[in-house]
Amino acid sequence: MQNSKMMLIAGAALSATTFSAIAETPAYQNELRADAAARASLLQTGANAGHNSNGFYIGSGDGNFNLYVGGYTQFTYTLNFRDNDDDALGGESEDLTNGFDAKRTRLIFQGNILNPNLSFYIEGGFDGAGDSESSNNGNFNLLEAWGNYNFDNGWGVKFGQFRVPLTRENMVDARHQLAADRSVTDSVFAADRTQGVAVHYRGDNLGFVASINDGAGNRSTPFWTGATNAGGLALEADIAITARLEYMFAGDWGRFEDFTSFRNSDDIAVLLGGSVHWQQGGETAAFAGGAEVAMTDYDLFTYSIDLSVEGNGWNAFGAFTGVTVDASGASDVDNYGWLIQGGFFVADQLEIFGRWDSVYADNTFDPADEDFNTLTVGANYYFVPESHAAKFTFDVQYFLDDPSESAPVAATAPSSMTALVPDTEDGQFALRAQMQLVF
Repeated sequence: MQNSKMMLIAGAALSATTFSAIAETPAYQNELRADAAARASLLQTGANAGHNSNGFYIGSGDGNFNLYVGGYTQFTYTLNFRDNDDDALGGESEDLTNGFDAKRTRLIFQGNILNPNLSFYIEGGFDGAGDSESSNNGNFNLLEAWGNYNFDNGWGVKFGQFRVPLTRENMVDARHQLAADRSVTDSVFAADRTQGVAVHYRGDNLGFVASINDGAGNRSTPFWTGATNAGGLALEADIAITARLEYMFAGDWGRFEDFTSFRNSDDIAVLLGGSVHWQQGGETAAFAGGAEVAMTDYDLFTYSIDLSVEGNGWNAFGAFTGVTVDASGASDVDNYGWLIQGGFFVADQLEIFGRWDSVYADNTFDPADEDFNTLTVGANYYFVPESHAAKFTFDVQYFLDDPSESAPVAATAPSSMTALVPDTEDGQFALRAQMQLVF
């Protein structure tokens, strides 16, 4: 026992001697000073971390460096039923199509570096095809990646991959929609995302954005791509220009980040917006498979006007959109679409809504093309009052017309976004139950 005690005492003495020797070395002294300086810096700048509406965050207290990590998920059950006696295989078709769909799972990284005016935004999704929802393969895809600098006078410049500022319904994020998803009309006319640069301005009542970009639906494509869209036109435009003007008659800009208007909101808010988009393609060289490919020359011009009105516990929105396509060797095509929707809170956390949207196809190109109308009714339950963080949506859609008789609509089906499937009869129904979580 005595020997054990002596060994412990000797070991402790040796350790203390060794530690003292290490502590006196210049390297260790520098490390201590650096650690103390870092701790003092954190105390002085008030570095902080936590969670707010943008997600989980960490940053310097002076606001020059901030990182927010967030995202959301939408899990949907869809039941589609229709009256279709004969299918394309020549036999009797099943009238029902149903199943669960992990429609959107998004991760969002955003923040600022160097100073609060220089910001960044990166969004990716596991939903395969982005907002087109044509296939949900579970792969992670880049949706948006842009940088932005805001000047002190309301002007700013953005560069990277971002949403085309064309239709307001598409510009409002998927987690902030009124129904379970965007309309059939928006699936036909929306320009989705592109790559380019944009100059923007926002004052007390006036907002403006102008962009030079690669064209509608151009996401994550190289400058030389020879890919085409569903209509056979070049995906990578030679040049595209988009401009949007907004005037807010009443309210504040934050009111229009979503389509709903919770109870206890401030006075009425009114926003009028208008957009134009022109792109030209097929007149510059494009490549696929290592070789130059022939592309169809075309000009595309899209225009849209919209009005949003929000009150205390109610909201209304309407939009009209048109597109003209002038392709080489073909007649001009003019398609139009419109929608109206509105919502009303019957209780603090329960909102009912309705929507009617319509697509008018130009039958000059295809004489069989007819109009296509969709009626939607449903309800939202907000688990957290005045927040989209946890929301359950149930809606019913009635597709009044035959989608096969509208070429622009048929090109979008089947779609997890609209719940429309290919059909040769009118009177198709779709029921959707969707749970949304935002983190």
